[in-house]
Amino acid sequence: MKNTYKITFNMNTSIAFIEPPTFDGVLSYAHAREMLPGQEFMQKLNIEESEILDFSGMPLVMHRDGYFVASRMFYDDSAAIEDTQRWRKRWEHKHDAMADFRGHVKKVRINAGEFKSYDVPLQVVNIDQAWFYFQSENIGDVQRLVEKRIYFLGKKRSQGYGEIASFTIEESEFDFSTTYRPIPVAESRVAGLIRQGVKVQYTGWRPPYWLPRNHAYCVV
Repeated sequence: MKNTYKITFNMNTSIAFIEPPTFDGVLSYAHAREMLPGQEFMQKLNIEESEILDFSGMPLVMHRDGYFVASRMFYDDSAAIEDTQRWRKRWEHKHDAMADFRGHVKKVRINAGEFKSYDVPLQVVNIDQAWFYFQSENIGDVQRLVEKRIYFLGKKRSQGYGEIASFTIEESEFDFSTTYRPIPVAESRVAGLIRQGVKVQYTGWRPPYWLPRNHAYCVV
């Protein structure tokens, strides 16, 4: 199919994720860094509506229903090794004197606030390769953004998960008529789809994926 591609990432480390990421979600990070040069990428939940980035200019084809023609992450299930590891953060009280409360007298609490301790299970998948399918009319821009900005996939990248060794892009004949990503459906159809055995989930379907108004019932 014209303008259809497959991007394959060769991995150095295991990938941590809850739901497989979508390629438009991955590329949105690179797009945001381009739009916010020299600034922190993260946009908070309480950001003003006028300050939310516009992702429609990403070099991916957009479906007439408003989502990008870009798949979720695929990998070889038969070769994957799944594991549950732990994400831990713990403050050592012997360092209490080093805590900076900007002149205020406060106690270091590990059950709440900035010093809160965590011990959270983390789903990790050990795979050699992960790949996505997408459509683009500017494949050169996609390659440039990935080369310049994308070094990891998935969650907990700062802890070394999802490190990318290399990637390749090739033409593909992937069939986008299948369910290849979260696709929003009318709420009135949800019950009927579930009765038919179709998996429906309330989730994000376009960047920014954290934005509540970008969440809806989707066929997944």
